[in-house]
Amino acid sequence: MSSAAFRLCLVLLSAALYAALSTSAGGWLAWIALCPLLFACASSTPRTAFGLGIAFGLAATIGVAWWFPGMLERYFAAGPGLAWLSLLAVGATVDGVPYGLFAAGVALAARRRLASPLLVGCGFGLAELLRSHGPLANPFGLLGYSLRDTPLAQAADLAGPIGLGVLVVTVSAAVTAQLAPGLARRPRRALAWSAIAALSVLAYGEWSLTRSFGVGRPVRVALVQGAVSRGLHWDRALRDANLARYLELNELAARGRPELVFWPEFAIDFYLSEPTVERARLLDGVRAGGADVVLGASRYVFAPQGTEYFNSVFVIDRAGNVGPVGYDKQRLVPFSEYAPLGSVLRADSAVYVAGSEPRWLETTAGRVGAFVCGEALYPEVARGLARAGAEILANPSNDYWFGAPEAAAQQLASARFRALENRRYLVRATATGVSAVIDPHGRVSAQSLGDGPEVIAAELRRSHAVTLYQRLGEGGVALLCLVSLALALVGARRNSLSQGGSA
Repeated sequence: MSSAAFRLCLVLLSAALYAALSTSAGGWLAWIALCPLLFACASSTPRTAFGLGIAFGLAATIGVAWWFPGMLERYFAAGPGLAWLSLLAVGATVDGVPYGLFAAGVALAARRRLASPLLVGCGFGLAELLRSHGPLANPFGLLGYSLRDTPLAQAADLAGPIGLGVLVVTVSAAVTAQLAPGLARRPRRALAWSAIAALSVLAYGEWSLTRSFGVGRPVRVALVQGAVSRGLHWDRALRDANLARYLELNELAARGRPELVFWPEFAIDFYLSEPTVERARLLDGVRAGGADVVLGASRYVFAPQGTEYFNSVFVIDRAGNVGPVGYDKQRLVPFSEYAPLGSVLRADSAVYVAGSEPRWLETTAGRVGAFVCGEALYPEVARGLARAGAEILANPSNDYWFGAPEAAAQQLASARFRALENRRYLVRATATGVSAVIDPHGRVSAQSLGDGPEVIAAELRRSHAVTLYQRLGEGGVALLCLVSLALALVGARRNSLSQGGSA
């Protein structure tokens, strides 16, 4: 086997291990998943490493989001060829280019003897920051999410999932440096320091697990999972049946005497601002249940440029009054909720306008910060709500469009980190599963059993916790990564001047 083929095999092995991290096989695997990629880059030219990084991004994207083409076929009526081409395009560009730049940087630093495990880890952090932001960002399956079931995940309240990814890759680089000395000047010392860093984060995590973040009395809540997919919405022939199911489940939930009941995204397919028969039935049902209801629905406003539609969340109090202020989804899904490319690859539902501010909902149980469905992938949305004063987080969702339980599980893993980062209970009511209640340590305390109709009951507490990540967001991690890169560049400049002076 040629050296080029051997390096490509190493890269594909890393991609396969990385994809496995999105399943229950994660945890310990995270520490070695990128070792083959780092070894291949350390022995390559920057140009070759750039190509290897793109190959890694492409293969890892296919492994993590293999369900994506099927979703496009069902939701957009796209053909199999176009659906797979779209996934390949995302893998090669949105994911591949950041990882290509990272891999080229590793190769360059190794060749100039400037590499260190921390620098490699920070380079990976910058790559994840790059792929997680922008109009077509892809924050799915970040490396830090693989630590979700370990005490190390508790450090997410300091640095978020990208900060945890920096730690993991720092350790991986120190391990790889034992076979590829170009990744560290003193490989054994680097391994010792990285082990100390990981053990320190582990100690912090164990200590955090002993802390309580709830205040006040316990609050009884219920989640209603109606098993009504979004594809069945806005069909007048089914509207009465869909509403009847949710009201029946709400009545069932009321037997547990909850103070607050959560319905999913798009739980109703009519407008609360219009005095319809369906609206009257809904308000009567909420009054009969005796609890506030938080639910997702569309709304519209008339603007000079035309009617604007919003994907929103409302609260209906136990007296049957619709709250005067709702939350409008801020991070819309490209092509599904808005059309960045006009008429190219757009769904009929791509008519929405993004909300402009983090508005919490006032309920008798406390202030609820609701962010909708895919917004669980964006830490800044939940952070904004917590900073604005939300005491409980909610993530009404409709995961039906994924078409695969593995994708819904990945979405749940992201939501767990939003609870962790802000140290608040998070209630995730979905139309077809996975519905769950997540505690401030990121642990799932209650969960739906399947994707059918179901009511989940739980207790939670309000929280006023203020965390470092809540204050700084990813700015702290970005600063660390940029400072490390700047120091490496200064070191390269000094070496260049030293070599020039001794010539």
